[in-house]
Amino acid sequence: MPRSYEDGAMKPALPLNPPTRIRLHEGIVEQLKDRIISGALPAGSKLPPERQLAEQLRVNRTTVREALHKLESMGLVKINHGSGVYVRDFLESGTLELARYLFFVGGEVDKGMLHDVLDLRRLLLPAISAQAAAHRTEDDMRLLESLCLGSDEMPIEERDWRVHNAIARASGNLLFVVLLNAFTGFGQELAKPYFKNAANQQRSLAFHREIFAAISARDSDAASRIMVDALDYAEAFTRKVFGIETSNDQVRES
Repeated sequence: MPRSYEDGAMKPALPLNPPTRIRLHEGIVEQLKDRIISGALPAGSKLPPERQLAEQLRVNRTTVREALHKLESMGLVKINHGSGVYVRDFLESGTLELARYLFFVGGEVDKGMLHDVLDLRRLLLPAISAQAAAHRTEDDMRLLESLCLGSDEMPIEERDWRVHNAIARASGNLLFVVLLNAFTGFGQELAKPYFKNAANQQRSLAFHREIFAAISARDSDAASRIMVDALDYAEAFTRKVFGIETSNDQVRES
């Protein structure tokens, strides 16, 4: 049986603080998410009653309820009406909704998660590009042409994201698109320092032209290889900027 807050099973390592963000429930989500992921609130423990949380956080119960429902959608808690709110084992229940929230702990980029995302990109994006070359339609090519060969009026960060999104669409696999979208927020954080560099901007524009040509020619091998080359270039820069080691064990221990 889950132990309750009252008998001391889940008292947080640090007290919760009243949120200061414009969207109050997001501040509550961040605090509780961090404590659940860190183990300060272990799986099976029971959260304080809604009223008690509202008093501690100095918000109304509607805001607390909104935060709890968000945590439930992420697979972090289970709301049992009439019984209470219990922490779940996120390694068993975590959803794509949770994935977007894992990259920041205490407002800082989590280096371990950054390493994992770079690994995931390396596994997924070349395969998505190969699938796009094999399955793309004429409509897909018109969209890619407008993005890859169009004018430079669109900000490079947005253009690059749209190119990747269009490639995923061209693959014909809806889940590829959904997976990429799940990481959009974090990808934008990575893109900020990357695209401040003029050489990186030019490299991305060259990549857009090359990947367009490969997909247009239905050359899956070339599309995959071009994506790998682009990832190698971007990953080396990103690891340097964020101080990420190449070994996942080193990252976890840092």
